[in-house]
Amino acid sequence: MDRERIALSIGRLARLGRQRNFSFARFHKTLDSLAGPEEKPEVLARLLTDWTGLPHGPREARERWNEVERIAAQLKDALGSPVSLQTALLHYFHSVQGLLREPRLVSEKDLSVLRVNAITDPLTGLYNRRFLLDHLNREIARADRNDGIASVVLLDLKGFKAVNDHFGHPMGDAVLVKTARIIREMLRTMDAGCRWGGDEFVVVLPSTDLFSALTVAERIRSKLVETALPAGSGVHIGLHYGAACYPADGKTVDFLLKVADLRLYHCREQASYEGEERRNYPRFPLADTNVRLGANRRARQWSAPLVDVSYGGLSFRARASDKWPPRGKGEILRLPLERRPVRIRAMNSTPLPGGGVRVGCVYV
Repeated sequence: MDRERIALSIGRLARLGRQRNFSFARFHKTLDSLAGPEEKPEVLARLLTDWTGLPHGPREARERWNEVERIAAQLKDALGSPVSLQTALLHYFHSVQGLLREPRLVSEKDLSVLRVNAITDPLTGLYNRRFLLDHLNREIARADRNDGIASVVLLDLKGFKAVNDHFGHPMGDAVLVKTARIIREMLRTMDAGCRWGGDEFVVVLPSTDLFSALTVAERIRSKLVETALPAGSGVHIGLHYGAACYPADGKTVDFLLKVADLRLYHCREQASYEGEERRNYPRFPLADTNVRLGANRRARQWSAPLVDVSYGGLSFRARASDKWPPRGKGEILRLPLERRPVRIRAMNSTPLPGGGVRVGCVYV
């Protein structure tokens, strides 16, 4: 009997063993059809090893299997009804022989399935909220040890309620599954896509600055708007998103998620619900980009290089001795091509390595 046939036989017999209405007679009949007399001890040894996690030789497996059958018959007489194979195995290996330290019996294959199910969303296959919180904590700790960065992006489907209202929940589920597939396609191996709940998703991007995180979110949005829905329905799918970066926007999981959620809220506020979303704030690289306050000729102008730009806020680099305006009108510019008007208010300042300060602002 070759290895492939043994593996197929063990898989079929293992499925029989998990059934609630397990029958030893049916098991033996199936075993006889799959293996010859000289092959049965090896198959039983592999099955018992898989079920109990204890190594078994062919002869030892035959002896223990006979004891399991005898105990199952005794339990049936005592209880008045047949017992499952797992009950008989557990009673023999744990209660009678004391070979199992813990009163549980799960095969390695079933245990692997349980581990996967514990950290994934059953509909989309993405990681779930439990995994997200643990994973983001690990990435923050890694970034802290290596003086690195990490970003988190909250994604919220636009128009999802209309999909459920017009086409029903099966279509809504299909949109969620497709969104998850697009998210996976746009991520690197080191990134993690998670379903936060409902129509909200979260993406964790290690070693990624805020602008790059927004670029990933924009790629997901651009791909998602191509989702095909019945023509003439008037229903369209879009995406709102907000991003936050460690350590610039916060140093804990809760704070980063709150900042990203706040920027997601601002993204919703900035969206035009009758057409394409408006992009009120910059979408260009931060290199050679400055914020200039007092753009009006009558006001005293003040300029500083940007550190990051996002929905909800920006930050710039200044000298500790600078007297920057606490609030005012101005513009973000990357000469000679792009200028964007802004109205901002300074909220906090943080010392930077090598001197200077990082000034965090919000849009007003």
